[in-house]
Amino acid sequence: MTSHLDMANPCLEGKKRRCGRPTPHDTEQLDLYLLEVAAGLFVQHGYAGTSVDQIARKASASKQTLYRRYSSKEDLFKAVITNLTASVLRTMNETPLKDPLAELEHVMRLLLDLTLQPDALGTYRILISDAYRYPSLMEHATNTIGEPIHRSVVRLLMAAEAMGQIEPGHADSTTANLLAGLITGWPLEDALFGQKPLACCQERRDFFDRGWALFLRGIGARQTHQTIPYAVAGGR
Repeated sequence: MTSHLDMANPCLEGKKRRCGRPTPHDTEQLDLYLLEVAAGLFVQHGYAGTSVDQIARKASASKQTLYRRYSSKEDLFKAVITNLTASVLRTMNETPLKDPLAELEHVMRLLLDLTLQPDALGTYRILISDAYRYPSLMEHATNTIGEPIHRSVVRLLMAAEAMGQIEPGHADSTTANLLAGLITGWPLEDALFGQKPLACCQERRDFFDRGWALFLRGIGARQTHQTIPYAVAGGR
């Protein structure tokens, strides 16, 4: 995580303070730092138990610094949610569709890793416990995370069907939902209950490989691509 900063006069990476407008790089580093601090406090204390004052103090920032970027605590939490999944969504959007099944496998490995990250689990718990009181939070999560991921999986399935990699009739929302449940359903449920499923890289790889093989058989895949090594797919 970025070191503590004076948000009014950013002193990034040990550089001497400068007067004038911060550079775009400085601004980006500040934004990421604030989101990391906010994410940690939200996970620790929950949505209702975290205040803008707490976030500002933890980040050594002023409330004005936060409010210049986010008009409310709700907007800040929404930004935390969006930032949490930004890299996975970017990968999904950039898939070139040269080998849709290989790309889908890569995306699902990333999604399994993301699902078991502590910050992601903490965010799931917040949405489960507080979303009924703050429905706009769940709406935002659905619109910016759930739906884009789902659309990307369907897109890859449709491309795989068009290239003859899977049997016709499987490139739809139902298949996408079944795949997500197969790969992330049980690990997410156990993790939310405080267990530590797939704690090591080997366990995660073995679980994914078996689930992926079952999925490929279920959709009649004509697997012509090579399985992506787990380390490349985002394994830890």
